[in-house]
Amino acid sequence: MTNTFNKFLPLTLGVLTGFIGGIQASNVLKKQERLTPQQILNNIKNSFQNETPVQDSWISVRPERIRKFALSTDIYQGGISRLEDNQIVRYEFQADAKTGSVLNLNRIDL
Repeated sequence: MTNTFNKFLPLTLGVLTGFIGGIQASNVLKKQERLTPQQILNNIKNSFQNETPVQDSWISVRPERIRKFALSTDIYQGGISRLEDNQIVRYEFQADAKTGSVLNLNRIDL
């Protein structure tokens, strides 16, 4: 009995290790998926709404590749409008397509 157990122990450990490794690899790949433009816009709107309500917002539906020095990344362009001192103020932003982090934010003076 012990001899049979010793024969199948490496196989059992290998299968178990492969199964656990596959689950971990799946979790890593899921984390590397891009956020949708709508998810990114909702996150940015929520940040703005902590101060005052957002009047209008938009985001591009296709990512755009930008390059700065040796680095390149995919971004979404978008904009937010809100009331500040009883006037509508517009902002344009660039957000990283993968993480949703705001890379650039500019106030647009009319």
